Amino acid sequence: MLKSRSRKILVAVAVAAVAVTGAFASAAWLSSGSGNGAAKADTQKGIVVTAGTPTAQLFPGATGDLKVDVKNNNPYPIKVTTIDGDGTITSSDATCTASTGVTYTNQSGVGTTIAAGATESITLQDSVAMDNTSDNACQGATFTVPVKVTAKATPRR
Repeated sequence: MLKSRSRKILVAVAVAAVAVTGAFASAAWLSSGSGNGAAKADTQKGIVVTAGTPTAQLFPGATGDLKVDVKNNNPYPIKVTTIDGDGTITSSDATCTASTGVTYTNQSGVGTTIAAGATESITLQDSVAMDNTSDNACQGATFTVPVKVTAKATPRR
């Protein structure tokens, strides 16, 4: 009986020794450290806004669409949020006083997403109006409506 008990104790001691040795051996190979990493934000490249190709929709008392082409020069997609008027409306016909009777209504919640490096044509329905004071010489004229486009970066999907 003593032998059996001694053997059990000896086996238990051996198992404990292996476990302790294994823990020390494992711990000897583990190490850690702390420090800093670095990341850098890109600089926005801006967007380019040009006039789209209009269709003849205006006459006294009517509204028409404004068409703009927006190019995203950034390496990330953007979402257009607003397109606001940004100056005096002019006409392609020098005898037409475009500022008389032609107006633009600011647009919010546009929502057009433009991929990195892409150009999108945006049509703003019924955003330009011609009232009854518009000059007769404005028939057939093309109106230039200066606008400011605001957009925000969107997450890549």
